[in-house]
Amino acid sequence: MNYIENLLTFLEKSVSPFHAVNHAAGRLKAAGFVSLDFDRPWQLEAGGAYYCRTFSGELFAFKTGTHFDPHQGVRMTAAHTDWPCLRIKPSASYTKNGYLQANAEIYGGPILSTFFDRPLSIAGKLAVKSKTLLRPDILYINIEKPLLTVPNLAIHMSRGVNEDGMKIDKQTHLMPLLGIVEDNLNTDNYFLNFIAENAGIPAESILDYELCVYNTDQPSFVGINDAFISAPRLDDITSVCAAVDGIMESEPKESMAMTVLFDNEEIGSRTKQGADSAMLTLVLEKIWDAFGRSRIQCIEDLHHSMILSADVAHGYHPNYASAYDTTNLPVLGKGFCIKTDSNQKYTWDCEALGGLKQLCQAYDIPYQMCVKRTGQAGGSTIGPVLSSLLPVKTVDIGVPLLAMHSARELMGTKDQIYITKAITAFFSAPC
Repeated sequence: MNYIENLLTFLEKSVSPFHAVNHAAGRLKAAGFVSLDFDRPWQLEAGGAYYCRTFSGELFAFKTGTHFDPHQGVRMTAAHTDWPCLRIKPSASYTKNGYLQANAEIYGGPILSTFFDRPLSIAGKLAVKSKTLLRPDILYINIEKPLLTVPNLAIHMSRGVNEDGMKIDKQTHLMPLLGIVEDNLNTDNYFLNFIAENAGIPAESILDYELCVYNTDQPSFVGINDAFISAPRLDDITSVCAAVDGIMESEPKESMAMTVLFDNEEIGSRTKQGADSAMLTLVLEKIWDAFGRSRIQCIEDLHHSMILSADVAHGYHPNYASAYDTTNLPVLGKGFCIKTDSNQKYTWDCEALGGLKQLCQAYDIPYQMCVKRTGQAGGSTIGPVLSSLLPVKTVDIGVPLLAMHSARELMGTKDQIYITKAITAFFSAPC
């Protein structure tokens, strides 16, 4: 399996969380994983491979070991499908002095200035009229061409921008240009009509939408010997791809291997499709029930489980050395990161971390330690959420990045190989 080619394809396809899950599900189905409906009983067997889509941006995939013993629990890798960006508001299009613009809002915490002067497009899902009133049909859409742009103000009108930084009014400065008003252009509901035309449906059938504004730049190699990958959405499609590749290549014996993809991490995870919901527990209970285990037995068995919370880490930036810890300086391309924080912003304990280190040493997989500089707030992951809802050993891991949350981020090419091998070994190692 070519992990780098898989990542580049995943990045190109993941233009919204829903498209990321669509691509993951397609790969799993092609590899022989059986699709399950959450609202029906599951017939499972040892040595089987399955996946279930509960919501559009969420997916659960699992392999039961060839000699599956539920008492050995589950080895789980969890990642998130969303990324910081702009999202389209309702009643999106309006005109201003001859320009047609789209009304957008901020999703998560992007570095806003990096989304200026980029070719941008739109992807997501539409809710359209159906025969069942409370269950509209869902269509996925991707406008596969540069459609929008957010231009900077010329330096002649913003003389201090290089010294004072870019001051952005989030309501007025982030409205993308969509076109130029022409005499024959009907600007009433223009945006909705455009989306409907591209979806091949009448505009009046669209009830609502969830649309991401995404950077259309393609991933590319950078540096001597292609040492780096520069691309949009490395956070957290690197982990999503590694978790999918890892479970496809895994060969569990007594335990169960599980890849879980959640939406809405960038806004706190407290949604039905986010990590901070009951869905993971419900899916596990359904699996254990299919093997004749009660809910109490499921709780007892899961005590022997372990989770890898896979999200990106902050790589060392040589131009900003003062922003980093004194001794823990993860360099791009030198190994995936094991992330710790004494205040548990990243989840770990020495037993879980020691086990993961021992695994990597046995399989000769490079890893690095990532610890924030004392006094810095740092980021957060789904690790603390998962380890509180499912109280088992958990470790936060991820590939180190530069320019995290930029419209285009940077990673070490080899690190994708290292994290995928680590996840595969985690799934497959004997109990």
